[in-house]
Amino acid sequence: MSARINISEHVASLKMHGKSFYFAGFFLGRNEFKRAAALYSFLRYVDDQVDEAPNPEVAREALQQLRESTLLSNASKVGADERDINNVAIAQASLDEFFRGMAYDIGTVAIRNQAELLDYCYCVAGTVGEMMCQVLHCHDVRATNHANDLGIAMQMTNIARDVYADALLGRRYIPGDWVQNASPSEILAPSAAMDALIRAAILRLIKESEPYYRSAYYGISLLPLRSRLAILAASRLYGGIGQAISAAHANNWQQRMILSRTRKTAIAAGSIGDFLTSSSLWRYQPQPSFGKPPAVLN
Repeated sequence: MSARINISEHVASLKMHGKSFYFAGFFLGRNEFKRAAALYSFLRYVDDQVDEAPNPEVAREALQQLRESTLLSNASKVGADERDINNVAIAQASLDEFFRGMAYDIGTVAIRNQAELLDYCYCVAGTVGEMMCQVLHCHDVRATNHANDLGIAMQMTNIARDVYADALLGRRYIPGDWVQNASPSEILAPSAAMDALIRAAILRLIKESEPYYRSAYYGISLLPLRSRLAILAASRLYGGIGQAISAAHANNWQQRMILSRTRKTAIAAGSIGDFLTSSSLWRYQPQPSFGKPPAVLN
């Protein structure tokens, strides 16, 4: 079963809300960019309905209505061509897991351990990798597994750079058993000992993301040729955020790490050089991938 997203309804907000994706998207062909942008913007819209809801009950209701609307969309579009220029077709199963991830963000958020962290990262970002493969007409299961890994890596980077901002929203995505189950208020006003634990946890997140980024790199050669450079650039841009946090030893973790346009341009230029010279991006070299976390598979 697949659901459909109307392209024209969701492209406009991308430049404002997805700057790194928008920057990398210049390497995509026009039609691929529009389709990828529509997916990204739709998922961002879903996320906003949860984040901006006045209370958990409203958030749950909004999420349920959105899920039902995709089911209705699927029912009305059965048999439609997957290359329909006006709609993006994505698997309902991937959307369902994404909605399950959005439910994590309703009410109190306190990730308990690394297994739950991986499940959350898969749901809200690994599934985006899955859906992006579908948008780019890549149905190789190996590519999907590597794309899952890229989404998980990117989400770990997001969590690492947004610890303080998330705590302001009453959320803690760092596993509780890494930081003595610190509450958001303890993160916002940490003792010296807690500050050290938080910095160590952030650096650990960056370290944990690295093998997922490596796995994603080897999966790029399985994508359609025109899409490879864009995905490479996007992964390098996000990886660059983690590298910058690590280089600063996470000392400024209360402030969101942002790459300058000059740094983004340098990363993009490096991606072009790697794309032109690395055989790994032109011919698949079999590499193990993580794919869906065990908690999801079981």
